[in-house]
Amino acid sequence: MKDHLILPVDGETALATPIGDDLALICGVCDAMPETVEVLLNGDPSMCMRAGVISWPRIGSPPEASTGFVAIVPIRLAAKVRLRSIVMRRNGQPTRYTLVRAAVPLQSLVQIVSADAGGRFAEVADRMAQALTNGKGNPKRSAAALSIMTAVAQNDGWIEVMGSLDTGEVFLQGWAIDLPGDQVRVLVEHDGFAAGAVHAATVDRTDLGGKGKGFIGLMECGKTTIDPEKLKKLFFRTQSGWRTLDVYSRRVLLPSTEVPAHIRDGLNRASAGPETLSTLRRAGERFDGRDTVSSLKQPVRIGMDMVAEVPGGGLLVAGWMLDPEGYAQTITVRSGATSSRVDETWTRLPRPDVLAAFQQSDLFAGRLDPRRIDHGFLAFVPEISCSADAPIYFELELGDGTAFYPLKPMRHLSRQALERLLAPLDPKTASAGTAIERHIGPMMQALAAPAPRVVESRDFGFDDSGAGKVLVVGAGLDAGEVSAALVLLALDPEVHDVPVIVSAPIEAFGSIAAEAERLASFYGLKLRVLGSEGVQDACDAFEAAVQATQADALVFLSAGVLPRQAGWLTQMERAYRARGGKALVSPTIVFEDESVQFAGTWFDSDQQKLVDRYIGYPRDVVQGSRPTEVMAGTTNCCIVSRSAIEAAGGFTRSYLETSEKGRDLCLKLRLAGTMSVWLPDVEMISAEDDAGRVSLPLRRLAQRIDRWSFDRKWSLLVNNMR
Repeated sequence: MKDHLILPVDGETALATPIGDDLALICGVCDAMPETVEVLLNGDPSMCMRAGVISWPRIGSPPEASTGFVAIVPIRLAAKVRLRSIVMRRNGQPTRYTLVRAAVPLQSLVQIVSADAGGRFAEVADRMAQALTNGKGNPKRSAAALSIMTAVAQNDGWIEVMGSLDTGEVFLQGWAIDLPGDQVRVLVEHDGFAAGAVHAATVDRTDLGGKGKGFIGLMECGKTTIDPEKLKKLFFRTQSGWRTLDVYSRRVLLPSTEVPAHIRDGLNRASAGPETLSTLRRAGERFDGRDTVSSLKQPVRIGMDMVAEVPGGGLLVAGWMLDPEGYAQTITVRSGATSSRVDETWTRLPRPDVLAAFQQSDLFAGRLDPRRIDHGFLAFVPEISCSADAPIYFELELGDGTAFYPLKPMRHLSRQALERLLAPLDPKTASAGTAIERHIGPMMQALAAPAPRVVESRDFGFDDSGAGKVLVVGAGLDAGEVSAALVLLALDPEVHDVPVIVSAPIEAFGSIAAEAERLASFYGLKLRVLGSEGVQDACDAFEAAVQATQADALVFLSAGVLPRQAGWLTQMERAYRARGGKALVSPTIVFEDESVQFAGTWFDSDQQKLVDRYIGYPRDVVQGSRPTEVMAGTTNCCIVSRSAIEAAGGFTRSYLETSEKGRDLCLKLRLAGTMSVWLPDVEMISAEDDAGRVSLPLRRLAQRIDRWSFDRKWSLLVNNMR
């Protein structure tokens, strides 16, 4: 052993091992030492405190060095002050020890004590570990105790089967010799360490030859989550010292849904106190993957229309529930150890079909009120996230019983799925407003849908090298609409030679690409057709095209927006270049009846919000106006810098409609110094956005949702931007 690992025996020097920032182990020798002493740090009377002492006799040593000791010393030193000495007052007599080095590693200190204490080491180490684990839990003290216990604890048995319950407790099954029954405190060694307790019951086993007993138990460690796969051993204390339960190398890991069955099976042969047996029995009734609501004898039933994972976090649940007599006290969504009660916040929806389906049921006959049809529900649960190994389910508390209903979330929340979900909501009702504020709005704000991804691309004479601008046509599923737009662009001499990107959903790529090839050949156009996943509107189509060109000036044009006059592109580009590319320039857009559809987004000081002026007015109202800087333009037709869009982060995808999605981009650009400019005398023509694709009530509901999300994000900022 090296010299610096030998215990100082002069009675004047000692070794120190820091445990965290507020504790130190001081090791040395003396003639005698009580179990507690008063100590002074660095001889300073203002730093006086009491320390516990663990000592052992040193056989064959002179009287002045006949006792070895380890003092557990709390320290209160400033961060930059080094502990150099310690004074111990024994029976009023002070003894000063100089620390021979700044810090001795704990493992080295254990070796020193082991070599000096000899046969008493196990007792000394046991008392050291006990002293470190007393009182409030401290990670560094617990780690030190684990290190010491690993050196002295004797094996008491093995853990052979384990698995986590859905509520977070860990089920343990194995055998032991001296494991106390009922509740026993344990220290857990896994990736880290934790203090906890095990509720254990003994189980007779004939294969142990009387040398031990089987056990089943539940371990809980407070707020610390224990992964059974990383569990190494448990430490617990008996009258004869510390013991360990080690994990068998061929242990069985149970999925959470199989744990309750193992508990139920073990309870048939288990012995323990009433409280422990009750704890285990309740655990055996936890969720095991089955729907137990449908077998209830009470008139309670539940069904799901949609369960969807929300990209960005959270779960959207929509369905129906019948409970005419109010048996269900609470309804909770659970996933692993995470849970969220939903019946206090969900929005109830009309479901006359559910009422009609159960009116003739023997279980519900005479119990359903025909005037009540609010059996549907909708809830966004932000606390719950999907994971591959944690089942998701409803838990219904029914008096002294519990029932479960498994959920199967969709991994992709599409626009079509959202529309089906929103269809039962009437945008004019108060329940729709409640659903938006509590569930749909927060869900849309949390939405972090992935950006559109180009999966197919075809070029027909396309070449944008050296091009000053590229025109991007945002296409939908209608190939005929795209064809009409391309023909008009081809017939415009100012546009004919501009490279054009047609960006479309991948679902429409084949038909649009075939038509684009025909028109490119006939008119001599320079076309590139993109097919992308995740394109649900024109803004998504524009987003996909941003990375598909080298040109910085991009002219966005929704396929349904068409030129009304020649020279439109030249005028827009001139205004764009006049501002050095630091502008998003938009024209006036009119409906087919020549009323205004878009003429700039302005700040209304009376209403303290953004408004689109002149909508529905005759186009003559805005003719002759001067080009004007507005709060926001429209991305349905504009010219803007590609680099500015990239710097702003592109379009925000947490909107249902293109109007607020485009307005959101304009405000992000404005914050970065790219203003929006409206050109009154440049006119384009467009039919009603998405007319006929969805019903008018659904479109109004989507607009209401988008406005809620937009106002939550921008209302305070807008007042400072005007």
